[in-house]
Amino acid sequence: MMVFLIFTICKNTNFFANLHHIVNKSHDNRQQKANDFCNHFGSGYVFYIKEKFKLKNSPIIKNYIKTPEQYWIFSNSYKSFDKDKLIILNKNKSTKVNLNEYKILDDYRNRCLFMVKK
Repeated sequence: MMVFLIFTICKNTNFFANLHHIVNKSHDNRQQKANDFCNHFGSGYVFYIKEKFKLKNSPIIKNYIKTPEQYWIFSNSYKSFDKDKLIILNKNKSTKVNLNEYKILDDYRNRCLFMVKK
C-alpha cells in the first residue's frame, strides 16, 4: 500500500520528468527558460549570453526599464566587472548606442544586445 501511495505521488507531481530535466539540463539553461528572455528583467537573455559566450565575470548590464540589477546571475564574480563587455536590455527606438566604441556580438530583435569594445 505504501509503495502504491509513493508511486502515485511521484506520478502526480511529475517527479520523474522533473528529475530527468534537472539531471540533463545545466542550471543556466533551466534559469534561461524559467525567466523572461528579453522583457522587463531580461534575466533569460543574460543567462543565454553567459552560457553562449562562456562568461566568467559580469559585463556591465544596462537595463532601460527600471528593474533590480541582474548581476546576481554571475554569483561567483558578483562585483568583478568586465568593463570591455556590455549587455543592453530593453533598448527602445530612442536609445542611442555608440557603435564606434562597441562591436555587437549578439542582437535579439534589436531590443537586447551583447557588445564588446573594439
